This record gives sequence, structure tokens and C-alpha cells, in this order.
Amino acid sequence: MKIYEYVHRDSLIHRLDPRSKLVWLVVFSALVFMTSDAKTIAMLLILTLLVALVAKLPKKQLWSNTKIFVVLMPIGYILLYFLLLGINMEAFVGGLVFSAKFLVLIFSAVIFTMTTSARDLLFALTKLKVPYSFAFMLTIAIRFIPVISNEINNVINAQRARAYELNFSFKSPLRSVQNFIPVIIPVLMLLLKRSHELSLSIDSRAFRANKMTYPEKLKFGLEDCLFLFFVAVVSSIILV
Repeated sequence: MKIYEYVHRDSLIHRLDPRSKLVWLVVFSALVFMTSDAKTIAMLLILTLLVALVAKLPKKQLWSNTKIFVVLMPIGYILLYFLLLGINMEAFVGGLVFSAKFLVLIFSAVIFTMTTSARDLLFALTKLKVPYSFAFMLTIAIRFIPVISNEINNVINAQRARAYELNFSFKSPLRSVQNFIPVIIPVLMLLLKRSHELSLSIDSRAFRANKMTYPEKLKFGLEDCLFLFFVAVVSSIILV
């Protein structure tokens, strides 16, 4: 299973203009840093998960993309607050709220990448007057995350098929890192090969042309207006 990969579904969130989803992502990310109220953060987290539910995203893949953060962040921040403030309820709640803030950011970003194709994201950024080369670079960077994950899994499985041990030990971290060199080098070589193929492909499609053309046009619909109204209402409730 690839991580952070676009998942096609016939859902309200998938049908939205990518600019609407980008506004939602930016606004919710900003709201997280503008408040420290536990109830407000909890509301933002619930609403974010509600967006995932409306998007009909596969639960296993969503969990696979976020489980490390869901498990480690609350534990890490609660322990950090215990060290700073002592072991008490205030430190526990503070660590929980701070971790919930980052979970809102992570879930929002993951939902955005799973409901927005690379092509739609590129269209949205260029329509927002982002320079095409920068928009393309950002889109390719996001698109390469599942590719890198898939290549790493393939190389690890190939090495394990050869009975090569890939266990990490905290007792000898340097040796453990050295054990992963037979994975790191093939992955880097494969990524360089893919990058070269991508470079040839975009050059053959007149990437540096003065005027760019698009097979489709983006347009706001009623669903986008309602979704942006929902974002505006949530923002006004939190900020007022």
C-alpha cells in the first residue's frame, strides 16, 4: 500500500475544486495556531475527521498514513509537558491539546493529498498565480512520496528474499545504519533513474513553453460555495 497516494472516490470532497480544498487546508492550519482552547482544538479535529468521512476514504489506508503520528505524538508531547511542568493534570491536558493541534495539521494534509490528484493540484496552484515551475516542483515532490515509499518496500522485500537481515538495534545504532546501506543505495539509484526519465518526459512535452495549455478548466460550483461557507462559519465561530 502506497502512502499519501491519491485515492479516487465519487465523493463530495473529491468533486470539489482543488482551490476550495486548498483554502480549507490553509484556513484550518492557521486556526490551529491561533487558539489553544482545548474545546476548539477538539472541534477542529472532529470536523477534520468528518471531512475524511464525507470523502469516503479507505479507513485502512488513512490509518496507515497517520498511525505513527496518532500513536507517538500524544505520548511524546505529554511526556514533554510532564518534564516541563511536572506530573499533573495541567501538564497532561497541555500535552494532549498540543498533540491534537498537530494531528489536525497532519489529518488535513493527508486528506488533501488523498482527495486531490497531482494534476488538479498543479492546475489550482497555477490558477492562484503561483509560478508554474514552482507549482510543478511542489506537485512532483508530493507525487514522489508514494513512489519513494513503494521503491523502499520493493528493495527491502528483495533484500529479505536474499536472507539479508534489516533489524535496527538501539544498542548499536551505527551498525544498524550500516546494515541499511544495501537498501539506501539501490533506492537512490532507482530514484535518480526515475528523475532522469521524468526530465526527458517533461522536456518532450514543451515544459518551458511560453504559454501553457490545460485539458480541462477549473470552475467553482454550488458544492464549492457551500464548502467554503462551512469553512467561513467555522472560522468566525473560533475567531469571534
